Amino acid sequence: DASIGGISRVPFFKYKLKLTVYSNGQISYSLNGEVRKDTVWLPRLGFEFKLNKENQRFEYFGMGPYENYIDMSHHVKQAWFESTASNEYVNYVMPQEHGTHRGVRVLNVEDKLTFTSDKCFDINVSSYSIEQLYNAKHTDEIGDSYATHIRIDYKNSGVGSSSCGPDTEPQ
Repeated sequence: DASIGGISRVPFFKYKLKLTVYSNGQISYSLNGEVRKDTVWLPRLGFEFKLNKENQRFEYFGMGPYENYIDMSHHVKQAWFESTASNEYVNYVMPQEHGTHRGVRVLNVEDKLTFTSDKCFDINVSSYSIEQLYNAKHTDEIGDSYATHIRIDYKNSGVGSSSCGPDTEPQ
């Protein structure tokens, strides 16, 4: 059993994580959890993996080819797509997360690492860490890319995140 919460705060997410490693190299993740009822907003639930910078190329079966979110997806279709972490970067006025794809069933990175699920998940493959994007107020402050960051999310909130406009709608 584990939980996540701020310092000196009641945990907002309690969960059980089970990892099973098979002799063929496959790793199975099983996460069962519950968000505390009075939690206002949980922007994302998932895992992040950091790979060497050279692991840029990926292909996926999901919504694309453009970034899309739960409240911004009418401009995309579900199919097989190929891209690179650097091509996923969106040059927003204020640096922020970018390049999320919804409805993914398979993600393959450089033909070395494959993520699959019987349920759709969200992905994000980026040349930048969340911390790099959060700490930069302008594009030239992001810094160099030192790794490829892969985010595998159960769910991801919409784009209305008060970065430059209103919050997301409650639904």
